[in-house]
Formats: sequence, structure tokens, C-alpha cells
Amino acid sequence: MNWDYFLRQWGRIFHCNIYLVERHDRIQQVYGEQSLENEKAPFPEEPAFRRLLTGGQTEARPVLYGEAEPVLYAVLPFYEKRLVMGPAAPGEKNEFAAGVLALWHSMTGQELMTEELWQQNEQAGAEIREARANVQEVIFQRQETELPHNPYEQERREMDSIRRGDREMLRRSLQETYRGEVGQLSRDALRQAKNIAICVVTLASRAAIEGGVLPEEAFSMVDGYILEIEEMTDPHKIEAAMRQAEFEFAERVEAVHATKERNELIERTKNHIFQNLHSEIVIGEIGHQIGVSAAWLSALFHRVEGVTIQQYIRREKIRLAQNLLRYSDYDVKSIANYLAFCSQSHFGKAFKEQTGMTPTAYRAKYGNMPKNENMTKNENMQKNKNMTKNENMQKDKNIQRNKKYKGTKICKETKIYDNYMK
Repeated sequence: MNWDYFLRQWGRIFHCNIYLVERHDRIQQVYGEQSLENEKAPFPEEPAFRRLLTGGQTEARPVLYGEAEPVLYAVLPFYEKRLVMGPAAPGEKNEFAAGVLALWHSMTGQELMTEELWQQNEQAGAEIREARANVQEVIFQRQETELPHNPYEQERREMDSIRRGDREMLRRSLQETYRGEVGQLSRDALRQAKNIAICVVTLASRAAIEGGVLPEEAFSMVDGYILEIEEMTDPHKIEAAMRQAEFEFAERVEAVHATKERNELIERTKNHIFQNLHSEIVIGEIGHQIGVSAAWLSALFHRVEGVTIQQYIRREKIRLAQNLLRYSDYDVKSIANYLAFCSQSHFGKAFKEQTGMTPTAYRAKYGNMPKNENMTKNENMQKNKNMTKNENMQKDKNIQRNKKYKGTKICKETKIYDNYMK
């Protein structure tokens, strides 16, 4: 291998110099964005680092140094010499480690993980030792006070009720009395409430996924609840939101179980639809994604779900529109564009067919998100401009899709894809 070329490019990629250092701290070559061949390299002056460069024995692994400096260096054995890579700022620590590992693999063929690199060099040693000490302290305090954590069996019943979609079982599990208390995750009361809520909502989402809820839907629910919880300042409201999330997950599982037949292809179809509700969904493309024909998938979906794929897509789009009308300040036209309806009037018609109300009337009755007074006219114009641009890009994509997938047609008036199997 041409090491001169390789090291020069490597230094440029990671925006730091790589020094080829001989014994007695003499720099033979510098690779990277700067040339310091005739200048003193900015190495730490600490004796420990100097010993890495001048010591007689070479470590058979990358050695990181950064304890006494706000920057990080790596020293790698290179034949009878050493390569010094750095400096790297603290904010670039992970990227720097990746570069060191890749360089080490190129030199030796050895594969190391980032965690191994930190552990071998004890870069996180102080933090790890402190965490272990905290663990031992908590165990000691629990033993001294004889106050256990909340029972694991109760937690299992709580999660099992979500997994089964049994809201009554969930209600009973939450009303159980037991000796013990939840763990302390923060010394600050507000942060404690938020951390507990984040843990419970995350566990509930996994139980819901095991119960049949689409992973993408569950993950999105987690994101929404946690973002809302992070904005709260009242521990009691945080706990209420946490319990609401649990019951909503149980309700979603219950709805899944109400389906007469579960089918892997149907679940994959639903997941694809959920991920693309903001686009015009082509049934032929769904079939292509999961490896079956559009006609066969349409017939299977209708038999299992009792509705056509197109009807299901429309229903899910309107359901998302309901949430946007309730909890966002987007106007009706923007929501129609976002959900890939060809016009506001078409969106209004579809919305009323499903809900019995116009979008405006629905927001007036159920909306609880005040209009953002801080949003300027320019921001609104830019948002609409971006939506229009995305809409035009989507139309171009749809033209290509129509050429590729047969068995679909485009309604000239609405430009919404419908399948002949509908």
C-alpha cells in the first residue's frame, strides 16, 4: 500500500494532521491539511504523553491521550515508529474514534469496536467508575432502609394488559397496592417525573408492538408523548399523560385484535401506508415493495379488512387530518396539501363523508391548539411555498409511477390513484 498517499488523504478526511514520529520525539513526516515538517508539533507537554512517543516499548493497540488537555490525540504503532493523529476537539470525539479504528484496521486487519477503544484507554474510566459507585450506593441504601422497588410481577401484569389490549386489566393492575416504590432516576422532582414517564411510555410501546400495533405507529406515538412530556412543568400532569399513553396503546392493540384475521402481508401493507400518508400512495407500488401483485394484494386486503386498500388509505388520511386539526395550527389548505389531496374542496368532501363535519367545523368544535401568534406572514408564505414545491415534485414522481405500474389509473379531475380492483 502507498502509505504516503493513504495517510495524506486520511488526514484531509478527518481535518487533522497525522504525524509520523521517530524515536526521541522527532517528526519525520506530516500528513493532512497543514504542513509542519519544520515546526514543532502542538503535542501535549505532559510527561505521560512524551513517554508514549519516546518510550522503548510500543503498545500493540491504539493509545488515546486527552486527560490533561481539552483535545484528544491517538498514538498508533507504525513499524518501529509511531503515528500521532490529532488533535481532535471534544465535540468530535466519536468521529475521531471512528477514524482511529478505520486507520488501525487498515494497518493491522484487526477490528475493534468503539466501546473497546474507550475501555482499553480508560477514556470513560472516571465516568464508569462513578456510575458503578452510584449503583453500589443505591443497593446499599435500599438494603439499609429495607424499602424495595415496585414489584416486577406488577409491572409484568401492567405490560401484559397492554400486550393483550385489555384496558380493564390495565386499570386493575394500576390500582394494585404493594410495598415498594419506583426507582429514583433524578434528584430533581420534575426530572424524576419525566424520566419515569419516558420509561413507562417506552415500555408500553414495545408491549403494544408485541400485541400487533404497527412499529412505526407505536414509535410515532412515543415521540409525540415524550415531546409533550418534556414541555410539561407539573409532575401530576406528567403522570396523567403517562397513564393516558398506556391506555391509548392498550386501545390500539384492542383495535388490532378486533380484526378477524391477521396476516403478515396485510401488516406490511398497513405499515407502508402509515409511513407514506403524506404522499399519493400507489397500490401497485405497495405490491412491488412486498413482492406480490397489486390485484392479489387488493383481493386479500378486502377479504381480511372488509374494505378496499384505497378506502383504508382514505380513512387513515382523514384520521391523521383529524389530529392535525385538533393539535396543530396548520390551515385546512396546508393539511390538504400535506396529505396529498389534489384540492382543498376534494379534501373537505372526503373529510365530511367520514366524519359528518367539514374540516373547519371539526376544528372549531374539537381544536385545542391556539393559533401561533408568533408565526410571521413571511414564515407562512415560505411554508406554503415549500409545500407547493414538494407537491410539484410529488406530481413528477407520480407520472413516473404511472408509467411503471399497471392496473392503476389517474382521475384527471382529482389526480388520486385508484385501483380497478376497488
